[in-house]
Amino acid sequence: MDETGINLLKYLRSKTQVDLDTFDITAGRLIHNPKPKAVGQFGQCVDCTSNQYEYYTELAKPSRKDILQRTIEVTAGLHGQFSEVTFDELGVEVGAVLLAAEMVPAFTGNLHLMVNPNYAYSRTKVVEAAKRFYRLFALINPSFPSSRLVIKVPATWEGLQACHDLQAFKIKTLGTTLFSMEQAILAGEAGCVSISPFVHSLRILVDPEYKDPHPAYYLSAQAQRWYRRQSLPTKVKSCSTVGVDELLELAGIDALTIVPDDLRALQSTYRDANEVSQMSIVRNGAQSDDKIEHVSYIDDEERYRADFEKADEGRAKAKTAEAIDIFCGYQSKAEDVVRKARGQ
Repeated sequence: MDETGINLLKYLRSKTQVDLDTFDITAGRLIHNPKPKAVGQFGQCVDCTSNQYEYYTELAKPSRKDILQRTIEVTAGLHGQFSEVTFDELGVEVGAVLLAAEMVPAFTGNLHLMVNPNYAYSRTKVVEAAKRFYRLFALINPSFPSSRLVIKVPATWEGLQACHDLQAFKIKTLGTTLFSMEQAILAGEAGCVSISPFVHSLRILVDPEYKDPHPAYYLSAQAQRWYRRQSLPTKVKSCSTVGVDELLELAGIDALTIVPDDLRALQSTYRDANEVSQMSIVRNGAQSDDKIEHVSYIDDEERYRADFEKADEGRAKAKTAEAIDIFCGYQSKAEDVVRKARGQ
């Protein structure tokens, strides 16, 4: 291994908060390996994020039969307290909480759990789902501080209005499936502690051969500059990147959610320091895209929907809907795993 130049993971951590994007316990154990020179070890991350893809893939693994069985047992004991949802839906949420508990040693900051994406267009249902996650954590893992729990909510009009409502319950939220400045502005007004702008369409998750012809390379930096100019505390956590170079291009953004394979690649790669520093579009990006008039959407649904409809020539709305649909598909798959495990 050529170790001339700067280590890419060390460099990225000097510019950006590095978050872990997985609920894979094997990756979590690797991060928390107590041996200082363990092969592939890349140290604790700050936050840990998850979604329905993680819940499904982990609960469906034959190697995770123990946690799936535990999920069934705990859900059976708690369903009477949460009769507003089906056993299988509650089971996915319980499974998420149990999986999260195993990941705690791998990160030092906040834990992100995603509400059922089928509720993306229901303000009331999102509020109920977020409050339910908080209750489940208090029942299943009471030692984990609620102050470290963040609920991921699809960045629809209804979802972000729910985030605004959840402030009254001191529930932290993140706006996800976000592809436009209109969504970013509304999320900031709604009080989201952070947003996750997607660089690429979520289609890359289900179709590795797909190449997004219109990636949102500059959205993260633009949103970050907007929040700072408006003195909003909302942070930007970029996601849905492809490869190491795109992560380096986003150096300087508030945070990056990174999958284990990319963490390994960063940890094992060295490059010329000057070359790497010149890659950042956050530091070197043009400022012309910041000439957005001051706008407020929080109390103006009609204007928000009209502006969002046109964002990126309509692609932002289409990508948001597509991402929500993909997550709904994994929600259904996860519920099927729970259903089959209990013999239904």
